[in-house]
Amino acid sequence: MTKKITDKPGKYTGSGQGKESIINLEVEVSADKITAVTPLDEYSPGSLQANAFDKMAQKIVKKQSADVDVVSGASETSRGILEGVKEALSKADVDFEALKENSAQNSSTAKEVIDVDVAVVGAGSAGAAAALAAKQEGVSVALLEKTISPLGAGTFAGGMFAADSQQQKDLNQVVSKKWLYDEYMDASQGYMNSILVRRIIDESGKTVDWLNENGAIMKLVDAGTGGSYDHIGMPATLHGYQEGGTKAITKLIEKFKSIGGKMYFGFAAKKLLQDDTGAVTGVVAQGDDSELEVHAKKVIIATGGFGGNPEMRKEYLGDVSTQGQVLQNTGDGLNMAWDAGTAHHINGSTHYFWQTFSNEDIGAMAKLVGPGWMPLNALADFPNLRVNNRGQRYASETHALDFAVHGAELSEQPKQTEFVILDQAMLDKIKEGGTVAIEDHYGKWKNHREFYMEFNYPTDTEENIKREHEKTDFTSLLNKLESTNVVFIGQTIDELAEKMGVDKENLKKSVAQYNNAKKTGEDDLFFSDTKRMVPVEEGPFYAVKYIARNLGTLGGATIDEKMHALTPEGEPVPNLYVTGADASGMYGKAYVDFEGGTLGFAYISGRLAGIDAAQTAKKN
Repeated sequence: MTKKITDKPGKYTGSGQGKESIINLEVEVSADKITAVTPLDEYSPGSLQANAFDKMAQKIVKKQSADVDVVSGASETSRGILEGVKEALSKADVDFEALKENSAQNSSTAKEVIDVDVAVVGAGSAGAAAALAAKQEGVSVALLEKTISPLGAGTFAGGMFAADSQQQKDLNQVVSKKWLYDEYMDASQGYMNSILVRRIIDESGKTVDWLNENGAIMKLVDAGTGGSYDHIGMPATLHGYQEGGTKAITKLIEKFKSIGGKMYFGFAAKKLLQDDTGAVTGVVAQGDDSELEVHAKKVIIATGGFGGNPEMRKEYLGDVSTQGQVLQNTGDGLNMAWDAGTAHHINGSTHYFWQTFSNEDIGAMAKLVGPGWMPLNALADFPNLRVNNRGQRYASETHALDFAVHGAELSEQPKQTEFVILDQAMLDKIKEGGTVAIEDHYGKWKNHREFYMEFNYPTDTEENIKREHEKTDFTSLLNKLESTNVVFIGQTIDELAEKMGVDKENLKKSVAQYNNAKKTGEDDLFFSDTKRMVPVEEGPFYAVKYIARNLGTLGGATIDEKMHALTPEGEPVPNLYVTGADASGMYGKAYVDFEGGTLGFAYISGRLAGIDAAQTAKKN
């Protein structure tokens, strides 16, 4: 029997802290139930925020509870919604114990069993490619994804590498496969599966052409157009998303569904099924209210690594590893593969870092200036003095825009933290002439537009050139943010060090050594290009704190060049494939230093696994 929950039926508002902003909502209650949860903020139709709100609202109303599970891939948004719902229910004087009893009456679990030729776990770049490629071979395919819409590193990436796509051939810009192979060898120092690397390079151009044929539109762009200054002049490897990663992967999934593929969003794979011989025979996945048991001849794992799993990061990467960018990538596929007999290969796992702010610091800045904090990112784009939390200069600042190298250097510092040191003279130059007065990053492409999408936002050289020339008053923004744990201001270097909480003598020594390198034209510490260095001479002085963010992990399961999962003895685990960030063999510890390497491996390995799985399934 349903219990009464309130004597004050009606509509009540509440709010909660989302990932980067406050979530405002309205909850409608009758005497004995929650009848509706409605957003008061506007969300773009089909966006992750809109999908997450719809899903959470459905869960809350269906289960009559303000304590439902968060939506995978939108956990912070989900928690903000729950916080807002609880606030609204409190305003309605809801009896939470009665609500809890009513909720228990709404709990039930159904089970569905299906049979397919190929099951793919994970619908990111590798998984979507695997599922579509397998389906195009004429077999039945089920694609399982624990989130409610396409997510993963592939949705954030800018594009993938290739050696000999049709575009590269048409533009006479084919990249030497030897050069690509040498880059992998240099990055790994031999800690790579050379046979796998060669096959991935050989299949790169075909995969770009295949993606374009299937709606994930990519276009060849010059090296360095995304702001990685050190890449300017390198061979053009990057085929950049023209509509963004989310739309590209969505199009692949829609194509997959249009030709008969079975898509299951909201189902988290929990375990692989195996017969008495150890051969993989399927996978079990859990949804909100139902369990899905998939019997399959072949299973492909593509779950994106373990960057979102703090316990695994600590175990395999150590104490200093920061939170992964893709929180839903929690090692599910790796643990299933290992349990099924696949060899561990964690010492061949790399973690790609970049420079950013912590979520807590973003929240603090957003409360003060809303989205106005975002231009602060631009101050990290120049070779200013950088010190660690001991006040020590720790690497050449001219690596600042070589993102993989700089991220790796930053990851080795205490607490993976750095401070970018600025003086008033630099800020005044930007106010008078834009950031181009400090360094010209995009002028090379004036009258020669290059465009692609990264993090689903445009990277447009025309717009970037305009932005570089905009006169910007960063002093005002820095002053507004001084009360946060991000911005520190001092009239002297001593005062700045005190505000930062670093050793005064170390900081003064770092400033003096850096300024002397600029003055003499010779950096006897880190051999920087002194022409690019920005002196620290005119107070007041500013420090902006950044941390390393783990974009994700790469590796963990041993595979061969056909993406078969291998046992410790080097034998295939029957019927099991591992792709993308779950698979080892492409890297040692360091990320390859050209553009599009990781997304390339994801799409190529997924496509090849899908083809092989389908073709061998036909023979069974």
